[in-house]
Amino acid sequence: MLRRIQFTLVLLALCSLFAPKLSAQTAPEKLRPRNILEALEQINPGEGLVTIIQDPDLRGVIGSAPAARGSSVLARDGNYSILHGYRVQVFNSNLPNAKSEAYARAEAIRRVAPSLSSYITFRAPFWRLTVGNFTSQEEARSARARLISALPAWGNESYVVREKVRILNYTAPHASEE
Repeated sequence: MLRRIQFTLVLLALCSLFAPKLSAQTAPEKLRPRNILEALEQINPGEGLVTIIQDPDLRGVIGSAPAARGSSVLARDGNYSILHGYRVQVFNSNLPNAKSEAYARAEAIRRVAPSLSSYITFRAPFWRLTVGNFTSQEEARSARARLISALPAWGNESYVVREKVRILNYTAPHASEE
């Protein structure tokens, strides 16, 4: 009986030594996750299980790298191209007089910088004023600096934001130019 217990213990010890090697050889190689969702849902030893339920269309968009920033044309509107770019946000408020303030500031900007286009938007409950259509953040920062020098009282509440912009006769740069 003692020999049988010793034999079983030796057999268990040998199995425990070789089992990780055998399982590593038979387990398929883990693929690198394509996006954050796959990384979160990956099953790893000693970690919990995460299940994410969402629309498949949204899953296809999340984590995918966009084409070169600012260079891909999203749409055409006559002589204008719509693409991801930058604007300077100079006003954002939900106060009762926000609408009239947004229009007053747009008029002030038209007097100071007539070449900058103004865009007033309302997304409940906020009225917002953005100006310009810039393909690069540097252009937007430069325009913001010019606006602040002309209208210094607005400096603390203005900043560069990423938005869809309209650029006249824009053609995307070729891959060799980037």
